[in-house]
Amino acid sequence: MGELDPQSFRYRVLDAARGFKSSWIDLGQLLYSVSKDKKYKDWGFLTFEAYCQKEVGIKQATAVKMLKSYYFLEKEEPAFLKEASSEDRTPVQIPGFESVNALRLAKESERLTPKQYEDLRVDVMDGKKEEGELKKKIRYVLKSTGPNRSSEDDAAERKTATVKRLLSNLNGAKTQINELDFPPKVLKQIDVLIGLLTDYLK
Repeated sequence: MGELDPQSFRYRVLDAARGFKSSWIDLGQLLYSVSKDKKYKDWGFLTFEAYCQKEVGIKQATAVKMLKSYYFLEKEEPAFLKEASSEDRTPVQIPGFESVNALRLAKESERLTPKQYEDLRVDVMDGKKEEGELKKKIRYVLKSTGPNRSSEDDAAERKTATVKRLLSNLNGAKTQINELDFPPKVLKQIDVLIGLLTDYLK
């Protein structure tokens, strides 16, 4: 952009694109202040999420991702934030918040080596790759690195979901058995099973 005439149409297109891509950083910074200082309460909102959804018009999940992505940049990439506001920075060099959020999650993983993280960081921070491509790459690296903790986590989540479903069914069956006047020992066995499953969730 430094080589273009600021009055030219081509410059105006690039300037608008840069503003569009960097606007999430500006909004993330403002939302971070709103959340940290609880300013939303001064404006009549009980929660940060309600403020984002009702006044700013963005979903809770999006607001949280944007806020966390901005905080990640502030903590891990302060030089980038300073450079992002520079007029010399081209639109393609500004990563989207989805990519930054994926990088944040990768940073929190214990399965990546410093070299693997740095490679992902370079890919994200140069802002030149598609967000979908970057997210796929990060997921692939996390999945293929270190012990297969993700499979264990998935199995544990499925087991917990199954236990909760069984508890719900057993409690429903207990109500029906009470109404149908079954022998007390049947209810006692159901209570024992409910107790065992409840203990598993603790």
